[in-house]
Amino acid sequence: MDQGPKNTPKIVIIGAGLSGILMGIQLLKEGIKTFEILEMGESVGGTWRDNTYPGLCCDVPAHAYSYTFEPNWKWRGVHAEGHEIREYFEHCADKYGLKPFLHFNTRVNRITREDDAWTIATEDGLLRRADIVVSCMGWLVYPKSPEIMGLENFTGQYFHSACWDHTVSLDGKRVGVIGTGSSAIQITSALVERVAHFSLFQRTPAWILQNAQKPRPDWLRGLQRKIPILAKLSGRIQQLNMERNFSSALSGNRKTMSVLESVCQNNLDKVRDPELKKKLTPNYSVGCKRIVISNTFYDSIQQPNAQLVTDNIQHIEPGGVRTRDGRLHELDVMIFATGFHTMDYIRNMTITGVQGQNLRDVWADGAQALRSICIAGFPNLFMIGGPHSPLGNFPITGLSETQVRYVMHFIRMIKRGKVRTVTAKLSAQDQYNEMLRNALKGTVWDSGCSSWYLNAKGQPAIYPFTPKQYRKDLCRPDFTEFEMSSS
Repeated sequence: MDQGPKNTPKIVIIGAGLSGILMGIQLLKEGIKTFEILEMGESVGGTWRDNTYPGLCCDVPAHAYSYTFEPNWKWRGVHAEGHEIREYFEHCADKYGLKPFLHFNTRVNRITREDDAWTIATEDGLLRRADIVVSCMGWLVYPKSPEIMGLENFTGQYFHSACWDHTVSLDGKRVGVIGTGSSAIQITSALVERVAHFSLFQRTPAWILQNAQKPRPDWLRGLQRKIPILAKLSGRIQQLNMERNFSSALSGNRKTMSVLESVCQNNLDKVRDPELKKKLTPNYSVGCKRIVISNTFYDSIQQPNAQLVTDNIQHIEPGGVRTRDGRLHELDVMIFATGFHTMDYIRNMTITGVQGQNLRDVWADGAQALRSICIAGFPNLFMIGGPHSPLGNFPITGLSETQVRYVMHFIRMIKRGKVRTVTAKLSAQDQYNEMLRNALKGTVWDSGCSSWYLNAKGQPAIYPFTPKQYRKDLCRPDFTEFEMSSS
């Protein structure tokens, strides 16, 4: 690794998804080349590399899912398909010169604070030393597969939606999908017309919002290619539209929430069969769980060869799934669309702090950080997308840009020799998290449903205010919240 100027810190970034690429780009813009990006996969892209299931599409409008400094004219629809997003991040990594800094198939399993620096151990047996570690691992990383009795007896084929097996033929088969989150909804719409029989095993129905998906005309794409500012302007408009409507509703604006509820209900009213509609109607408030975006799901689940199964699964047999009503649902292929370990920020990793404390033990009662980014007792360790990040009410690209800008304040100070280490004060961290817990009481996320926004104690682990407020909170650090050492 290039040693660089005397005060230029050595930095290790963990993850080459959306946030890791962004972090690398900002370091290069700052003139810092003493960094490495360690990625456990074989290429950049994160969840958009790993997920390749049929129907994969982003629920955020494409221009709003782009970096603000790199508008993209190529999007073929208002909402981008998965492969387009992967190609976009590959383009950004190439354009901004990240290739020399990327290390693929490099899984970090231990990070230890010793001798005033971090030691990073990877599965290949190598040890790296760094002044700063930035975790950009994301939330949709480790698939969560259901523990169902008898799975090993199934004679068909099965896999998780995030590990799609493209060698398995689905056409003309009896296919079952377990789950009713965003992935399951998209898969349903993509597969019903291809298979002989489709069974969707639902534990909890989702509120489903129609999107504005439609092809973008070639003339518009061509115009944005010639005049890039138009693509950037489109992203800004899409972001503002989301914040003024969707985000404000989830953050407590009763007027916009009423509109959101009405739109979701109107979409649900497409279901003609009263019994099926009853099964598809959630018993929780709109927004308590992540809202799913789809124009086609309700039409798909009403097709003659489609079936919604709401009886609990009892066990799996060689020929399919047996539900508690005694019925055997015969299947050739079974797909688990059962989500991820979203709130396990350090899964498969051990992080040891300055006094030998294990971060997993520190977080035994729930993950906490200051401003979602810094952790008391773990100097110069920063997290992009850490605890209580605004996952439910903020486009992820905007969230990452806001947090990366915040972290760059400290990195510049370290680079210029003003400080050597930055650590969150425990008192400030406790005060911040207590404020969030109090603010979350009575919000839609605290209204009683089970969602991936909840931590192990069943408490919402999310930011309860508006995106505008979040940007204000992280505009610049309040240095009284930190312990900073120059020696």
